[in-house]
Amino acid sequence: MATLFFSFAAKSYSQTVKDYLSVPGPLSYNNTSYRLSWSSHPAANYFKQEYLPAGQQSATYTNMLIIEAVTGAIALKDAVSAKINEITERKKTDALANYQVIENKATGEYLLDFIMSQSSGNTVSVVEWNAYRYSTFKDKAGKTGIRLFAISKRGYGDATTTFLKTLKTARQKDIAVLAAYKIPWAVVD
Repeated sequence: MATLFFSFAAKSYSQTVKDYLSVPGPLSYNNTSYRLSWSSHPAANYFKQEYLPAGQQSATYTNMLIIEAVTGAIALKDAVSAKINEITERKKTDALANYQVIENKATGEYLLDFIMSQSSGNTVSVVEWNAYRYSTFKDKAGKTGIRLFAISKRGYGDATTTFLKTLKTARQKDIAVLAAYKIPWAVVD
């Protein structure tokens, strides 16, 4: 569970992309169109799909949407806690790593707002900000589990300083858009 829902992890990109979650696309989010660019079904109960704007690639994206689903009897709070534990552990080697949790008591959802970076020597090479919206689901087949709908943004190299300055003002708007977004759903294959 601890490795689930983590976009900074290295992954292999294949040319074949399958829509495991029956999410219609392209997705329109915050006045931008996102197309399914990568998908994975690494475990019997785990599905992950990434969406990018036209012209962006997974390895060098600046904006990405992520949709994930894990079926089974998993407590929502446990999934959020596992991610918080990862970020807390990362703080030992990443000076920018930090997070904030927002709980929506009315819907039972959690929103995890976090930042992390990757460095080469003393130079920050990548800064990644994410907002993960966790909720439970029951699909048409009666399967239950946790779904994640997320926005991920990155700045690279010399642009990391500008990225961080822009993030100060853009972050709250992005969180509000994510919290209000009607999650595209989906049947787990």
